[in-house]
Amino acid sequence: MKQQDIKTEEQFMRQNIRFCISAGVVCLLLSVYSLTNHNIEEMIVVGMSVLFYMVVTAIFMIKASFPLKMYFKYAYKDEFLNTIDINAYKHTSCAFGVCLIGVLYNNDSIPSEVSHANMAIFYLGIMLLVYGVSTLWQSRD
Repeated sequence: MKQQDIKTEEQFMRQNIRFCISAGVVCLLLSVYSLTNHNIEEMIVVGMSVLFYMVVTAIFMIKASFPLKMYFKYAYKDEFLNTIDINAYKHTSCAFGVCLIGVLYNNDSIPSEVSHANMAIFYLGIMLLVYGVSTLWQSRD
């Protein structure tokens, strides 16, 4: 594998890390927002987080400049990056299982106004955040 291909995949992984962490934080903020009293301070926080997410996504799409085929690959060519990716998916599935078990054991203390869509956004936020942090932790130099 060429050195330039490895650098491109490393750059792609770094941008994936940024995207996953920002998307995870926004999903967690949105899932918590529905439980608030909807006053102006919370609306500002959620609005700013959604705006931040949209800006980060736009920067990600503009600066990525990778061929579209790279977005739809399921594995990296570099074995080290592929191992990092596989371990991050393992951490994500473990975190998802812990969240499900935690909700199962604490379901009596969860307010009744929490919808299934809200819980799905919460699970998605946890999974994105764990994937991004796990990948960031493993790929540090």
